[in-house]
Amino acid sequence: MQIHQEPGKAVQDTGPAAAESDSLHSPERVSAGNFSGAALQRARQQPQAMSPAQMMYLQRTIGNRSVAELFKQHSPEAKPAEESGVKPAGPKPIADAGRIQAAPAASQDAIQRKVYIKRTLIGGYRHKTKTGRGSEGAGGRNVNTMIGDDKSRYFNSKDEMSEYAANTTEKIGYVDKTDAWIRIPDELTVIGEIHTETTLHDVVKAVGTDKFMYEGYTEHPAEAADNPELESAMSQRDAVGHAKFGGIGTGPGAKSHYAESFYPKVIRGLQGLNVSYDYRVMGSEAEKKLFGMAIRFAASADEESPLYQTYAAQEDLWQRTAASLEGDDLSAEPLTEAMNAAKSKALFTAFIRDVTAYATQKAQEEQAQASAEDKKAFADNWHVAKKDYGAAGSEIMKAEKARDFSMFQHIKKAKTDGYLLYGLGDLHLQRIKELLDAEGIKSVNMNTFMDEQKTTHPQT
Repeated sequence: MQIHQEPGKAVQDTGPAAAESDSLHSPERVSAGNFSGAALQRARQQPQAMSPAQMMYLQRTIGNRSVAELFKQHSPEAKPAEESGVKPAGPKPIADAGRIQAAPAASQDAIQRKVYIKRTLIGGYRHKTKTGRGSEGAGGRNVNTMIGDDKSRYFNSKDEMSEYAANTTEKIGYVDKTDAWIRIPDELTVIGEIHTETTLHDVVKAVGTDKFMYEGYTEHPAEAADNPELESAMSQRDAVGHAKFGGIGTGPGAKSHYAESFYPKVIRGLQGLNVSYDYRVMGSEAEKKLFGMAIRFAASADEESPLYQTYAAQEDLWQRTAASLEGDDLSAEPLTEAMNAAKSKALFTAFIRDVTAYATQKAQEEQAQASAEDKKAFADNWHVAKKDYGAAGSEIMKAEKARDFSMFQHIKKAKTDGYLLYGLGDLHLQRIKELLDAEGIKSVNMNTFMDEQKTTHPQT
């Protein structure tokens, strides 16, 4: 947009608009305090009324992008040729000294504010959109791509940026699910999540570390070593976890991700099951899968135990039920048919009773190996959360308490072994947070963690 003034003629205006124009043309009044809303409105309606000093002021205070948007609304040069009806006229002549030329429309590349090195932009104003490292990295981690896209990333140095581009970092990354650039601490952080919202899967995939333990991974019990069916069921569960983490940490030499013992986990899963009026086994997907594992586990119980005797008395039925539970529909149909024929749920009730007792004994044997200090610390600091499954003495909370103790032991191991992340359900964290605080272990709710990261690394 160019404004021309014919020689010997003065542009005149009268009334309030002229007074406002005069204030715009006074260099000493071009300041934040004197550039009123009315003056801005005047500039928006008649940008030709602005002096070079006013133009510079807007550029310095509002920014090139805002100025470009302001003028774009009033400049035919900013409109597409087919919209304005004017065909391009070739290169524009250089403006004369007596002309005021609007700032060119800022291109998307010229205004990106996306890659920071120690809080300083690499891509940003003054058309500084290139870097000597622009070709580093591939896909979304290519440096030039990062400079040009709509995500803000924060690096401590150019070398760290290059390492990130090469996928060799493990503490920084972008969580797409919550639109947040994150930097995890150098020491273990325990994060409590809601499993249906942002999870440790999202965090690990963003930063790329294999130094994590997660509630979704359960240790294989000793019984699995001589029980191919139980080992297969456990391995299939691991494979589901591997897929959710995008395969991170599953290669040779990767750290263990197991976050708790099998015994209290299987007890907890069984407490959520029940039998309907038509003898169907009801429960969540996770609970039904644990039911199948419990049946496989029973096959390896001590032969003198009530659990093994209950299993052996109907071995074929239990094997067929386990196989059915391992199918896509997670059905316990063989057991349902047997209970329906007997018009009794006694088979289910006896099995749940015996496997719970047997697994509880195994869990207690594990707990006995913990130090006296850990036992006391847990007893002093564990408590039921405000919103929980029941009272502390209920069967389901006994199982949850046993799980929490197992998780506490794994968290301490994770800290000793140099892990960076441990993920668990937020209810677990609420129950053991005071315990972790007493141990000097950092813990945080996932939403709080993400909010802190967004504040530290704003997406501008």
